[in-house]
Amino acid sequence: MRFFLSIVFLLGTAISASAQPAETFYAGKRIKMVAGAPAGGGYDLYSRLLARHIGKHIPGEPQVFVVNMPGAASVNAANYLANVAPQDGAELLMVVQTIPMAQLTRGIGARFDLARFHWLGSMSDDANVFIAWHTTGVRSIKDVQEREFVVGATNQTAIGGMYPAIMNKFMGTKFKIVLGYKSGESIDLAMERREIDGRAGASWSALKAMRTHRLREHEINVFLQIGLRKEPDLADVPLLLELARNDTERKVLQFYSSLTAVARAVAVGPGVPPERVAVLRRAFAATLADPALLADATRQSIDIRPVAGDALQRIVTDMVETDPAILRLDEIAVGRP
Repeated sequence: MRFFLSIVFLLGTAISASAQPAETFYAGKRIKMVAGAPAGGGYDLYSRLLARHIGKHIPGEPQVFVVNMPGAASVNAANYLANVAPQDGAELLMVVQTIPMAQLTRGIGARFDLARFHWLGSMSDDANVFIAWHTTGVRSIKDVQEREFVVGATNQTAIGGMYPAIMNKFMGTKFKIVLGYKSGESIDLAMERREIDGRAGASWSALKAMRTHRLREHEINVFLQIGLRKEPDLADVPLLLELARNDTERKVLQFYSSLTAVARAVAVGPGVPPERVAVLRRAFAATLADPALLADATRQSIDIRPVAGDALQRIVTDMVETDPAILRLDEIAVGRP
């Protein structure tokens, strides 16, 4: 009987803790924002912007700090959220946008289900762009279909490795992909040193924030954008979807273009109580409408174009339920070390 009563007591305590009101739970706490990318890049920039402002919109006004957890295109960070992090809503995660590909391929140690994560929303769905150093003379995809063009990437599952591989397979381009760079920042520097010709899949907002002078001096040519809509300031640059030549290519390119919706996406773990998920989603939406955050973003040339949490939840679920066969993953070697 004493044993039975002790079990009942422990269960009651656990239930009480999970049902603890948000005002009480978050008061005096520190929330960890895990960025699944290295410090100094676009994901880090967005993570720290959010961390500076979201605390005041969460009941109890907890402090928020950023921890960078790079590795395997955010697989390490996603594994951490799913299997190690406390499931109480005190840890948030921002992942790189190729993370659905890691789940589909299961080729680099993915031990998570993104559909079971609770998505708070995305800070921006800005386009990814292909860029060339001005001395290469490359100004269009046609140029890359006619001659070799060397791009840098961190690994095969990162945007910079995946997109040119897809283009080579479906569009007949001649991208040569050099793997092993530590970050987008190091790829940009390699381009400026002329070690490579350019970069595939750079975030347009991050590029404007971190390479403003290069764009202003016309040292970088933007010759393709990938997303579900054109950037207003890139009206003359073709969209990848516009290059589809038949229905099959259009379906494939539609999927890969949808990855931009996952860019700057923030989630909490699968075991976080629904009440806290709701609180954090409201806080996320309020933060991205906060004039103080918007002014901060403007000062850093960061685009804010939010995707709501419930909409993002549907997008992510649809993506990870896609049949990998239609994406020809085995032929472009995505997800292989």
